[in-house]
Amino acid sequence: MNMKKKKLLLISLAMVISLLLWGVGIGYAAISGVCSNCHTMHNSQNNDGEVETYATGSLTTGVDTPQNQLLKASCIACHTGSTSATNSHDAPIVIHTTDPVTQGAGKTLAGGDFRWVATGLGATDSKGHNVAGINSADVAIGTTPPGWDTAATPGALSDGSIAGGAASWGANQLTCAGMYGCHGSHSVTDADSAISGAHHGNTGGTSRQVSSAPGSVGASYRFLGGIWGLENSQWNWAETASVHNEYCGVNGNTSYANKTTISYSCAQCHGIFHKTTGTPSPWTRHPTDITLPSTGEYASYTTYSVEAPVARSTVPATSSSTVTPSGTTNDIVTCISCHRAHGSPEPDLLRWTYSGMVAGTGTSDTGCFTCHTTKNAS
Repeated sequence: MNMKKKKLLLISLAMVISLLLWGVGIGYAAISGVCSNCHTMHNSQNNDGEVETYATGSLTTGVDTPQNQLLKASCIACHTGSTSATNSHDAPIVIHTTDPVTQGAGKTLAGGDFRWVATGLGATDSKGHNVAGINSADVAIGTTPPGWDTAATPGALSDGSIAGGAASWGANQLTCAGMYGCHGSHSVTDADSAISGAHHGNTGGTSRQVSSAPGSVGASYRFLGGIWGLENSQWNWAETASVHNEYCGVNGNTSYANKTTISYSCAQCHGIFHKTTGTPSPWTRHPTDITLPSTGEYASYTTYSVEAPVARSTVPATSSSTVTPSGTTNDIVTCISCHRAHGSPEPDLLRWTYSGMVAGTGTSDTGCFTCHTTKNAS
């Protein structure tokens, strides 16, 4: 083979490798580390299994039942741990087996914690989302989410509809990901398949701004298909007024025209609560995806509150402690201004004790009074 042919062959090989790496959305800005931290080739070492599973508040190691994608742990087991932000898999903990007692910085991550709803740990239906494998379906609610609106799905990625767009979820319980879940693609029912490749397509632990249309689950905010945001590298474990996640919001989105906001992510299951809020004087439901007015009591909310966070109409490159009530664009009230996504020690996944919000006492400027600043005046 002459030198010219060798050179052409090398160029062709380089192009093929480049397409394999980049053509499917997998680049060098992906998760890094030892492969065997997450994967096992045969699930056998010294005649023992290597898989870790979760059930009723406990982890079991050495399980010989193989997992999808050659994983060493089930989805839930991989995100369970005793204390701190991450576990032995270096994965963020969403179920703490040791009671955090309360929520927020140094206690739970941004989404709160499933501990308070988990069978074997808290098992209180009203304090978290009843995800399959963590708890059974909510006794009072069943499987179909309250406020379910088939018009709210599919999302921005057009990768299938939640519950297949059916009027009822039937016997299908909420899952972490997939057709009946929050994360991943909604085109498949299996949770592992729904997020397949996403960890390798993610930037892995670095604060990341998703402010232009993501083309995949891995490129979306927290694997929520099509949602924008700025990811804090510690998942808000050490959140402060200036260091935290930044969420995407928009002023007025009752028709689901914008499918990139954090509130729209919630609306995919609870759409009626999102679109049937009425109008001022009187509201029929508390509005979401709506700007803080620049006048009256709302104008006093000027320093970011990690207890009652707001979203931005333009996702910033870095988090900020400044809140600017404008009445037109920024800053935006969202579903997670009041609620946690996973669970909390409070009923309805609230971020504070609702019964402790007593108007006219002058004793607390937290919770509801973060926005409604004059309601607490004595």
